[in-house]
Amino acid sequence: CFVFHRVASVHFPRLPPSAMPQMHNFMKADGAVVVTSDALNDGNRYSSMTLGELLSSGGDSRLHLKDGVNKYFCPPYPVRDAIARGSCTSSPPTVVGYDNAKKVWDAISARAESPAVMDTEMEAVRARLAHALGLPAGCAIVLAASGTDAEYVPLAVARELNPSAHVYSLLAAAEEVGSGCLEACGGAYFDPSVPFSSDKRAKGSKMSGFEAVTVVPVAARGSDGAVVDTAAALAEHLAAAPEGEEQAWVVRKVVGTKTGFETTLPQAGAPGLPAADKLFTVVDACQVRVTPSQVRGYVADESMVLITGSKFMQGCAFSGAVVLPPGIVARLQAGAVVAPPLPGGFADYFSKFEVPESLAHWRAQLHQEANVGLLLRWHTALPLIEQVCRIPEGHRAALESQWAMRVAALVGAAPNLEVLSTDCAIVSIKCRRADGAPGYYNADELKKVHKWMASEMGHVQGAYECPAAATVMFIGQPVKITKDEAVLRIALGAELLVQLAANAYDAAKDEAVVAKLAWAAASFPTLA
Repeated sequence: CFVFHRVASVHFPRLPPSAMPQMHNFMKADGAVVVTSDALNDGNRYSSMTLGELLSSGGDSRLHLKDGVNKYFCPPYPVRDAIARGSCTSSPPTVVGYDNAKKVWDAISARAESPAVMDTEMEAVRARLAHALGLPAGCAIVLAASGTDAEYVPLAVARELNPSAHVYSLLAAAEEVGSGCLEACGGAYFDPSVPFSSDKRAKGSKMSGFEAVTVVPVAARGSDGAVVDTAAALAEHLAAAPEGEEQAWVVRKVVGTKTGFETTLPQAGAPGLPAADKLFTVVDACQVRVTPSQVRGYVADESMVLITGSKFMQGCAFSGAVVLPPGIVARLQAGAVVAPPLPGGFADYFSKFEVPESLAHWRAQLHQEANVGLLLRWHTALPLIEQVCRIPEGHRAALESQWAMRVAALVGAAPNLEVLSTDCAIVSIKCRRADGAPGYYNADELKKVHKWMASEMGHVQGAYECPAAATVMFIGQPVKITKDEAVLRIALGAELLVQLAANAYDAAKDEAVVAKLAWAAASFPTLA
């Protein structure tokens, strides 16, 4: 039987103190306020909260603000005159996305305590995503506070459909997916902060109900920096798995790692794979550097697909979702009456509002707290998602390739920069050392460069004059390639793709990004 939780009203997750700065205006790169009016609503207990505060709520510590920005140096509002090329990591919301979220909140805030309102609003997000992607009937979309939070859903599916099995969870490209995926894919807490409690959790501790889950990480690269063959690694792990144990396997294919490459999986029906009812394939498309037809293809193969609105689509950090294919949904529905309860810790990450009506037995076990921050973050992404999905796929591919080639040429012309790869329109760049030592800067050193790129540096004396140093630029955070080398990334995002499609591309901006990056690398001995 189902247990229904009845509550009188919707409750909102408590904001951590670090997410509460009074920052709700559009601002110049130097911090000067240029728009002063952003009153949300009067007459309810949320009237004192700014939109920036709401967008920073209902997630983990990555959303918490320090000096007005998150850990990736991005504020929860658009930044005037900045250049956004960090969609492989995090971006401030675009103007169109921020305005859309404000419009939604202005319309619902007076009624947001109504469960019916929140149910309707979250269902509208799912419906818009399904329509933009052209998903077939029978799919289910479960919303999540980030792509990392979304990893708990495939584990819950595997556990429910194989309640007596030990679940082995293969994490592909472990160093080039979300930073908390190692814990989340093992059914453990990945951050002390969770969306639906102000109480802290112990990072790495098992979530109640996921005790019989073991994560099996596969490295992204070997010691020489070469990409690892995940399919071969999976075969080795399957061969080494304990005999005589009932097992279910959740295996992941990453389409768009941090540096853009795609991992491998064995062909369906390959020798040594578990039986079909014991094998669950997850396509990690959280970068969303995929087309609608690709997503539909994964769903047709009965893969669960992870997507976000906060990477390529440039919504406010962070928002995630899991697309469950019709066959998985049908199996869950067929076993609903005898299904084991959801993991106890699931309620730390999900309310009934994130789950569609087609999974009624999940909804019945979850609370009615509302993650308004998640709702609004999705609304910062939806306008660009819909615009991008309307671009003909062949035209989109050509635009992305042409842009990546142009940026790679700019990087190649800089004497202290070197292109590692351009996969998925993510231009990964190594920075040569300027201190007289051979080789390239490592990940720890590039963290400083990453921060300088997101800072106004016009007042700083570097290796030479660089007019672009005064501009705030958001680029992708460092990614380790070997123990001694790492890359920074200049990435195409949805806003720029739409501009390219409309012949509104300003090439001078990419020239400025490369110029500032070359200057920062050359100035490292001075600036560090």
